[in-house]
Amino acid sequence: MEIRTNSVEETLALGEVIGRLAPANTCLALHGNLGAGKTHLTRGIAVGADVEDVTLVASPTYVLLNIYRESGRAGSKPVFHMDAYRISSEEDFEVVGFDELLSAGGIVVVEWAEKILHLLPEDRVEVAIELGEEEEERVFVFSATGEGSAAFVERVGREWKQS
Repeated sequence: MEIRTNSVEETLALGEVIGRLAPANTCLALHGNLGAGKTHLTRGIAVGADVEDVTLVASPTYVLLNIYRESGRAGSKPVFHMDAYRISSEEDFEVVGFDELLSAGGIVVVEWAEKILHLLPEDRVEVAIELGEEEEERVFVFSATGEGSAAFVERVGREWKQS
């Protein structure tokens, strides 16, 4: 599935749809060059997941993991934001408890996921992000690797078309 956004606000809105619809233990593997919009999308996901403080959302490039706690309101979920850009080995992710995060009831977002593909769950959502022709245009290509992620991607597509 392909979705195009034409502004940062639209990218945030797309992330909000994803965060609101994502079931517990969803893993999103983000792929895209620097400046493609991975962190903006994640900020929107945090809004949709109803995390406690979305102003904390920032790229975890130097710390590997940022945890955005759920607000406690009905339907809120934590977001575990990881970045593999600077890792020296996959063991860096294992040390921060990556396996445990995948079953902690939240949304796991991994930037530069191609660096740790074999650590990712079999059923996940792959999101390739590319720059569009216009300055703020982004192209998001979603692919699912299992039944659960396929159903989720389909729901996101339906909801996005209605918005």
